[in-house]
Amino acid sequence: MPTLLPTTMESQLEAVRQDICSVKDKIMAIEQDLVIAKQSGNKGGEEEVNFLRGRLEKLDSQLVSLQEKENILLRGQASARPAEALLEEGPPSKKAKTGVADLDREEVAALINKKLLSASSYSKTAVGGWADSRYKTIWACMNFHRQHTQQDQRTTPVALLDPILAQVAEDCEVAAPTEGDCKLTIRVASAMSESFTKEGERMDKFWELLEHEYSVKFQRIEFDDAKTDGSLTHPKGGLVVNIEVKNEVGSGGGAIHVQNAAYAAKYAAGQAVLLRQVSTCPTLLIELAGPNVSLSGAVFSNVVVCDQLTPMVSLLWQPHSPLMLQAARCFAAVRMALPRLLAYYDSVQSQPLRQQLDFPYPTSFLASDGGGQAHFQYVQRLSGLCFKGVIQPRGQSVFIKFCRSYSFAAHQSMAAAGYAPALLGFEQLAQGWLLIVQQFVDAVSWDEIADKPVESLKAAVHALHAAGFVHGDLRGCNILVAAGAVSLIDFEWAGIVGKATYPYFMNHVDIQWPDGASDGRLITESHDLWWLSSLI
Repeated sequence: MPTLLPTTMESQLEAVRQDICSVKDKIMAIEQDLVIAKQSGNKGGEEEVNFLRGRLEKLDSQLVSLQEKENILLRGQASARPAEALLEEGPPSKKAKTGVADLDREEVAALINKKLLSASSYSKTAVGGWADSRYKTIWACMNFHRQHTQQDQRTTPVALLDPILAQVAEDCEVAAPTEGDCKLTIRVASAMSESFTKEGERMDKFWELLEHEYSVKFQRIEFDDAKTDGSLTHPKGGLVVNIEVKNEVGSGGGAIHVQNAAYAAKYAAGQAVLLRQVSTCPTLLIELAGPNVSLSGAVFSNVVVCDQLTPMVSLLWQPHSPLMLQAARCFAAVRMALPRLLAYYDSVQSQPLRQQLDFPYPTSFLASDGGGQAHFQYVQRLSGLCFKGVIQPRGQSVFIKFCRSYSFAAHQSMAAAGYAPALLGFEQLAQGWLLIVQQFVDAVSWDEIADKPVESLKAAVHALHAAGFVHGDLRGCNILVAAGAVSLIDFEWAGIVGKATYPYFMNHVDIQWPDGASDGRLITESHDLWWLSSLI
């Protein structure tokens, strides 16, 4: 268990939390009065509305101050400094913040607590709903399914933020279901194929099946004016599983996945305060809509991140369809994930404090020089899923990249020829992810330099093709220049001539590609030469 707060700090923290609850109660009461006053429509009602709005502004300010005080006291948990000194010092000095991206995790949590409306708002489209313009700021704190775009360079996928949830996604694709998993799938398929008059009846039956199979007990947790459709919590404060149920697909017209993720965000931001200091608060989310089920994962990193781990899988009785095998794999994944998540929450507070909760979870890799596992710390995000790190304890700077495919042979061939940074090692991760670690080169990109070493670039491309490889993405950003010499990087698409192909979902909006360069098609030497010609 973590070191307990000093008695004085503990008592002050408890008093601050009581004040926060009191202020929240007052805000809720005034908001209800405000609705009534707006409905009156008379002159006296207008005056009351203005009066109540003034009180709300004062209470909002008071709430922010109290939450800031709470965060200050929580910082004392990791230090031996007295509460009085921390409170007198106040919050860490704040630079001018231009947007949500500049907020730290605790500021994001405070914003979620203050601004995020009831999760039930996402269950319908008639009133507010997930697309309401009022949520623009809060969406930046919660990267849910509908928010990911090609241009989102700030969010790390759930599969790289928590290894248990990553394994869930992999198990749903490749796990071999046991006899028990198949029997459960048959029972769930039989039960969920029935027509239920009320959503609660479907929820109760789903609970019954899962509780019996997994030996757990679900409960409904209240958040503001809404209740979850089933939650499994850990005694130390973690939300292990959360269930969202709709009687049929499309019931209510809302977004079932976003609603479920909103509950996870509410819990992590509001009820897992101490746990949030040492954990990303991983939660397995189960969405049930009629005879269809899906799994999602939520974590609290630099923001609350939620990704679907599976598509919606049919639970209809179709024994000769691969869809039933997919459903059985989902239940196998849940079976294997539950003990892992419970064990994680059992041990998380007794583990050394994890300092880098807003970075991917891997912190070691298999060194290519035969030196075994090498450990590193993240320094900063460079772009997308590329980071700068430092190997411990040597202090060597490294470039870290996460991707789904990589040509180690092409990279090593070019490094040996002097046309790529040294490849230091890699690590195979769950769900097909790769961790690539290479020498960090103090250089500039081809696009940033005026005096371009054209002959060096020609020699590098010639060496690549002479070794039997193609690159596929020789844009200026993937060519580094240092001391007049060229280094090729990003061998994610590279491979053997005649075998390497372009990935699917290429960016055809912002990038002009050579003729014939398209999703799933072969990468050719002529494509690399087209890039070479365009660069010189």
